Amino acid sequence: MDCNDIRLSVIVPVYNTSAYLRRCLDSVLDSFGMLKENAEVLLINDGSTDNSGDIIAEYCEKYPQYFKRFDKPNGGLSDVKNYGLKRACGEFIIFLDSDDYIERDMYLDMLDTAKREQADVVVCDIKLVYDDPSRNVVWPCAVKIRKGNFAQVIDMSMMPASWNKIVKRKLYEGLSFPVGKNNEDVAVTPIVLGRANRISVIDRPYYNYYQRSGSIQNSSFNESRFVILETAKLCMERMKELDPKKQEQIKGSVYLHQVIALPFYPIRMEPFQKRYDLLVKYMNQVEELFPDLWDNFEIRELMTWGSPFVQIYRRISALLLRRRHYLLTSIFWSFVNVVFDLLGHYRKR
Repeated sequence: MDCNDIRLSVIVPVYNTSAYLRRCLDSVLDSFGMLKENAEVLLINDGSTDNSGDIIAEYCEKYPQYFKRFDKPNGGLSDVKNYGLKRACGEFIIFLDSDDYIERDMYLDMLDTAKREQADVVVCDIKLVYDDPSRNVVWPCAVKIRKGNFAQVIDMSMMPASWNKIVKRKLYEGLSFPVGKNNEDVAVTPIVLGRANRISVIDRPYYNYYQRSGSIQNSSFNESRFVILETAKLCMERMKELDPKKQEQIKGSVYLHQVIALPFYPIRMEPFQKRYDLLVKYMNQVEELFPDLWDNFEIRELMTWGSPFVQIYRRISALLLRRRHYLLTSIFWSFVNVVFDLLGHYRKR
């Protein structure tokens, strides 16, 4: 297959996910069976120590028209993504985590939408999938109250995700994922979205985001998650190439959904002493890196959302944090957590 004839490249980082890999690759095969255009899958084995490499070899042997195998020393998710971007041929790029899987119509619908609407980026909804199906929930890819597709997509809490978006490969030029950092997409996806001339939205949960225990997002909280501040800062530096309006929208989204979300939910839920210690360390870094945080329009708007009690909680929390009263904040959150548990309806923004 000539590289110039490939419409879509799917980059699949693989590291010790043999228990889920067949489900992932079978879902891609089902989706590729619907396509009218050529597509490729880059299976990048990042130094797996289980039998993931054997599974990759099996699928590449059975379906050489689709799957390409790459083996490299372990370098982490960002390193794999950068490796894949350098080797992908497709007009459009999308990533796929090897423990997740997709719906059959996903790539067909996205490519058809891109062609029909002349879009540089197409985004779809996400389904969070648990072992207990009753816990499954759909996360929309756009906030419909915003005006325009860019604002709608950028203001979504899972906006940085690189696996529910097909993106024209040229939009990644000059960008790389920060190696050795989690939350790597925060440093890249907002810039890619800002570069797009047109973004299209598909209101269907085509991407199944498997919530497995032991994953980065579902592991216990520790200071390693403060890395979000580094990737957020890198995003702020990179977005200077964009027009001022887009810069302000990106900043608002990153401040709200990434920077301030960490203390307002996971840190708040920690035991008192750990909560206080984490809050002091985290907010000291926030104040140094993002001195305009509390003046941002998204943060101010946050205080107006939700029930009266939720609004009061947010306003008091913001006031205490802005004045650096971290002990009082931690005490206040102990009370808030009890009330939320009693109400039983509010656990996360």
